[in-house]
Amino acid sequence: MSNSEKNDDLDVRLAKLLTVVLESEDELFSFFAASRYSMLLLMRVLLICEERASLSKEECLRIGRDMRSRTHRQNFIDEAIRRGFFAKEPSTEDARQVLIYPTEKTKRLFKEWAAAYHQTRRSAFGGD
Repeated sequence: MSNSEKNDDLDVRLAKLLTVVLESEDELFSFFAASRYSMLLLMRVLLICEERASLSKEECLRIGRDMRSRTHRQNFIDEAIRRGFFAKEPSTEDARQVLIYPTEKTKRLFKEWAAAYHQTRRSAFGGD
């Protein structure tokens, strides 16, 4: 298979993946797929919290600072908490600090979406 054929396959997979995200009725992606910023926030929080339990609200506010104003980021994080996608709790080490982490609901919905991705990948390539 030539490199151009491999790239064509990758384009098909990416297009199918983006279609799954954009057409998703999943409440997680209905909320987070609305903008580059919100998708970036979700992915960064999930990735960082895989390595450690949580991140501070200030760390969350630094994500996408070149994309949205601080007020917008603050409001968006608060709305994600209100909708049950993220949770917050006071730090045990510093009472002035609030820790943010994805809820079990978010992890479950992301796993369901990941399963749809793997199904899309199998249909694009005829296997894993």
